[in-house]
This record gives sequence, C-alpha cells and structure tokens, in this order.
Amino acid sequence: MAVSGSSGLQWSTLEQRKHNGDNLYYQIYLWKVQQLPADVHRFCDPQLPAPRRKELLHLLRSLEDESSCQRLQILFSFSVPSPQVLDLLCAQHLPLVSAGAGTGYWEFLLQCRGLDVVAFDQNSIFPPEMRYTEVMTGGPELLENYPDRALFLAWPDADESSHFSLDCLIFFRGQTLFHVGELLGETLSSNPWGQSTSRDFQLTLAEDFCCVKRIRLPSWPGHVDSFSVWKRKSPQFVLCDGAHFQYVETQLEGEEEP
Repeated sequence: MAVSGSSGLQWSTLEQRKHNGDNLYYQIYLWKVQQLPADVHRFCDPQLPAPRRKELLHLLRSLEDESSCQRLQILFSFSVPSPQVLDLLCAQHLPLVSAGAGTGYWEFLLQCRGLDVVAFDQNSIFPPEMRYTEVMTGGPELLENYPDRALFLAWPDADESSHFSLDCLIFFRGQTLFHVGELLGETLSSNPWGQSTSRDFQLTLAEDFCCVKRIRLPSWPGHVDSFSVWKRKSPQFVLCDGAHFQYVETQLEGEEEP
C-alpha cells in the first residue's frame, strides 16, 4: 500500500497491509489527520451550514472513498492502536483471549510483539482474506476454555441492544480485563454509554471490577476512544475506619511504584 497526499491511498494485498507488523494503521492515522480540514470535528454541529456538514461527513464515512476514516476502520479496526498502549499490553506478559476480534488487527500487532493471543468473533463479517490473524468463530461461551487468560475487548458490541460484551463477562473467569473504546460519558454519541459496549455491560463491569488505569487513544473525529485496565475485585470486604474496602492489586508490570 502506498500513501500519497494528492491521490489518497492505493490499497493492495493483505500481506502488504500487514507491513511486517509495524502498526501501519497508526502511521496512516497520523498522516490522515493532517489532511483533514480544520473544521472536520464540526460535522455534527447544527450551527454549521448543512452543505458543509454533508461534505465533512463524506470525508469521514463514505465507503466509496477508500481513504475515508470509515473505510480505514473497516480495513483495520475501529480504534487506532497507539505504540504506548501496545507496549503496556506486552509489558504485562499476560496471555490474552480477544472477544469480538473483527479483522484481528490489534491481535496481530500483539502477536508480532511476542504476546500469546487467541481471538474469536461471534458473527464475523470479515472474510478470511481480510483478517490479519486467525479469528475463530464462536460465542462468549468459548471463554470457559480460557480461564487463565486476560480478556481483551475492543468495540465488541454492534449497538446498544447487543448483549455480547455482557455475556463475555458472565463466562469470563479471569482477573484482568482490557477494554478499548468508549465508556460512560466519554462519547459524542447521543447514547451516554458510548458506541463500544452496552449500558448493562458497563454497569456490571463497574460492580465486579476496578479500573486501575485509563489512557486516551488516537481517535477519529466523532469518537472518544480510550484503553483501560480493569482488575477483578476481591469478594471480601474489609472495614477500615468506618468504611468498607475491597483490595485490588493496582500495580501494573513495567510501572514504578507511586
């Protein structure tokens, strides 16, 4: 694949898109945001004239334009993997099971860095020739086969009515969960829970897990993506000076003590 400021992106084969696992998508993202007009974030601003909003929306979501943001999301992933987050994931040395893996792009990058990752998707719309790594077909019940792995979820739900992510929590028995996408309040969507996981999932996640780290991810206009690390809470409460607490190990590998 070649990048050209005048003619856009010329796509070739999947093997070329893999580009030796060097996170080509992140490089394209940096290039693409430089090409977008300064007012692109106003694509949904009612104060902007409708014709201009239509032009901006075309830049972002047109499937006919092979360099549109939506087209890039389909070819790679909804969220852009940043080098910082990939490094943090690899530093944990935790084998992963990825649910709702899509094209398997995040998983491919992590595997290229030596991480043990297995991936599955319930109803993958991506044919084998579009996948970057092996993505098994199956539902959340597959998680019962991987009790010793951390769970990786990147935009697993298609819409608010989806219960895929919630079902994953029900079947997951591990201690660590990595979430990629939008969370409560971190969204430009009319849905306050964001575009990535359902309300029921997020409420259950907050009840059973503690968020120990959150990092903003590179985001396309209209998205507010983050990477967050969640640790399962202890079932035991301890009374400390009149308040109940649950112990959660918040220290991550590769990070210094505060």
